[in-house]
Amino acid sequence: MTDRTTLTLERSLSASPANVWRCLTEPDLIRQWFAPKPVETTEVEIDLRPGGLFRTVMEVPDHGTMAGDPGCILLVDPRRRLIWTSALGPGFHPNAFDDDPMSFPFTAEFTLSPEGAGCRYVARAMHATAEATEVHENMGFSTGWGTAAEQLGALAATL
Repeated sequence: MTDRTTLTLERSLSASPANVWRCLTEPDLIRQWFAPKPVETTEVEIDLRPGGLFRTVMEVPDHGTMAGDPGCILLVDPRRRLIWTSALGPGFHPNAFDDDPMSFPFTAEFTLSPEGAGCRYVARAMHATAEATEVHENMGFSTGWGTAAEQLGALAATL
């Protein structure tokens, strides 16, 4: 954890920033790595521009379908940085959240930088409160996002 409202995951990947970027931004590739197995990402929509849509649907064994409101792309710096949020929907319209403690807005930031023959991958999940950060961590952020990062690196290395 970087601070009380940010969860951070860092990895050295053996793929170029360009190939990792493709895996972060192409729906067919996102489906292959985005959720830790055996969770399956079944749908991905992405409109890669500020104000554009970011949406995934996942099938979680023994729990069913996980699909919230579409999120919003905030920043696109090709091959270097991508930021999207669940707090806003497409066109920067606020999303509504219910009282379920497992339903909370967050902003995801992915940064890539060259590192040797591969790249440094940093993923951050930023929350409004320390309580939401704790809920996200207790849901398995480190393990889930860590496994997804390993899947991302393995896929990007094959491109």
